[in-house]
This record gives sequence, structure tokens and C-alpha cells, in this order.
Amino acid sequence: MSTLQIVRFSTHDESIASAETEIRRVFHAVTAAAPEDMQYLAVRSGSEFPLMLNLANPAGNPLLDIETAAHFRRALPNWTSDNAAPEPFTVIGNYNMLSPAQETSK
Repeated sequence: MSTLQIVRFSTHDESIASAETEIRRVFHAVTAAAPEDMQYLAVRSGSEFPLMLNLANPAGNPLLDIETAAHFRRALPNWTSDNAAPEPFTVIGNYNMLSPAQETSK
């Protein structure tokens, strides 16, 4: 069973560029590591950043082994005062955003 987690945070306008740069670094490192059974998406709307992680095996989060992702988690409090903890979500509709094998989470 897959799980979908979302981390959301808001930042001040002057920190948007820094947050985007660090997120791009994380995605570069994820692409280099090429973990299987994982989908990861980051988007921005104004000053809000939702980051969505879908894992086929919730017991094995590959992000925990990627140093750039760990650096991002440590730096996150510099851009936000939000509690940017992962929240579980349930997919209720999916059209080609998630692969069919991972479209349901609990």
C-alpha cells in the first residue's frame, strides 16, 4: 500500500528565491539517486510551497538517505515559522498525476 504525504510551508517574499533554490537542489539530488517506487513533486503558489511525496513502501523513505534533502529539512526553519511536518493524505481522484499502482493511499 502506498502513502501520500504532503509538507506545506509559507515563507516571506524575500525568502521565496532561497526556498526555490534549495528545493531545486533536492530534486537534482533525488534525480541523481534515482530511487524507485517514489514520486515527488514540489509546487509553489505565491509564497506557499506544497511538497508531495508518494511512496510505494512507506517504511523505506529514500529522502532520509539523501544528504541534500536532510540539509533542506535543517534549513527549512530559516524560511518559515510553519510546522512543516509531513501530513498523510488520501487520494480521492487521480488523472495521470500518480501512476495507477500508487493512486490509493490510506
